[in-house]
Amino acid sequence: MTTGSIGSSREELMFEAAYLYYMEGLTQQAIGTKLGYTRWTVGRLIDEARQTGLVTITINHPRTKTHHLERQIAKELDVQAIVLPGNNTDGVAVAARAAAKHLVNLAPRTLGVSWGRTMTAMAGALDEGWADGVVVYQANGGPTHAGDNEVSSSVSAIAHKGNGTAHTLPAPALVGNPDIGPHLMADPSVAHVLDGVKRANVIFYSPGSVSKESVLVKSGFLSPRSIDKIRDSGAVGEILSHFVDSNGKPISADLERRTIALPLDELVKAKHKVAVAGEPSKAAALIAAARARLADILIVDTPTAKEIIEITSKEK
Repeated sequence: MTTGSIGSSREELMFEAAYLYYMEGLTQQAIGTKLGYTRWTVGRLIDEARQTGLVTITINHPRTKTHHLERQIAKELDVQAIVLPGNNTDGVAVAARAAAKHLVNLAPRTLGVSWGRTMTAMAGALDEGWADGVVVYQANGGPTHAGDNEVSSSVSAIAHKGNGTAHTLPAPALVGNPDIGPHLMADPSVAHVLDGVKRANVIFYSPGSVSKESVLVKSGFLSPRSIDKIRDSGAVGEILSHFVDSNGKPISADLERRTIALPLDELVKAKHKVAVAGEPSKAAALIAAARARLADILIVDTPTAKEIIEITSKEK
């Protein structure tokens, strides 16, 4: 074995090994041959170069500043988190863009999706031709009139941009009579769509808060007064139109019978489910979704992530 530059100082050797490894892309074996050392010695030189600060590594990615939040959420809730920098004015747009990017990376052939403001924003963030023939199924009932509404702006738009087909639910999110709900769920036109959601490669949805600003209130399915009653019953959020408590369990059997949507026990069994939110008011619903295994991944902005961590910290 030749000694090469063995007479050089340790710092110079670290520099030489690190430069060849990081800047020229040589393997440790090739560097060892060039310098006259074993690859194990080269490995130690490279490790030492990092430890002493001779080499610093910078990751140029938006999530670099939020990765610690992702790790905290993962530790607290045992769920993968994707956190993007944002503020209280652009959270929905930030989360929607990240969700659109994640959806494209997943490249599903079949997709279940909820409707609403966040999903509409996600649809808007998708490029034309993001997929080639995706089949999209609506996961919960919604406005059934044609035209410019949340369903056509989200479910249909996602399918259209993916050169695919949208299967919308011909039913409202909630019916007034609990005796009607089970019959409507069994109707072939509704059952066909929900069966498609069950079989979908992935399900994307945005949970809702228990608020008079809720999309379910805005769409006329619930009155502001009924929201107060639902909150008093222990609801912390809404997932696919199901109102749930802090553990992700439905708060009311009566409400469940009125809800036209993929059942929560089917959502748990879904292959891949992603919850998206850019509003701190939805943090409690996201926590409930994670605890009940109703989501595998949470995609959120920074304020929402911080609210999740604050809530879980207070519970300790």
